[in-house]
Amino acid sequence: MSDHKIIEQAQKMQETIVSSEQFANLKSAFADLKKEKEAYQVFTDFQANQNELRQKQMNGQEITQDDMKHAQGLADKMNQLPAIKQLMEREKAMGKLIDEANAVITEPLRKLYQE
Repeated sequence: MSDHKIIEQAQKMQETIVSSEQFANLKSAFADLKKEKEAYQVFTDFQANQNELRQKQMNGQEITQDDMKHAQGLADKMNQLPAIKQLMEREKAMGKLIDEANAVITEPLRKLYQE
């Protein structure tokens, strides 16, 4: 099978994922989160903080106790907000679906190395 056909099949899989119940549920949960200003702000603050910590790591900078306290505080806030909890549950379901698809796709590689 040519590279083009593989990419074509991957694009079909993408369309299937977008039309899945898991994706619809995730999309709905994210829309609900965006309606709740406080929860959405905590969510975006957490994402920004995670990106900042990742950048520090990649640049070889030390992550301080204050950095960790701030990140933990944001995580604690997130765990108290139902809209974020629901989003995380839906992300988990979406991730499970993608993991299962990935296992099917990569099965020939696993079998190859098990021979």
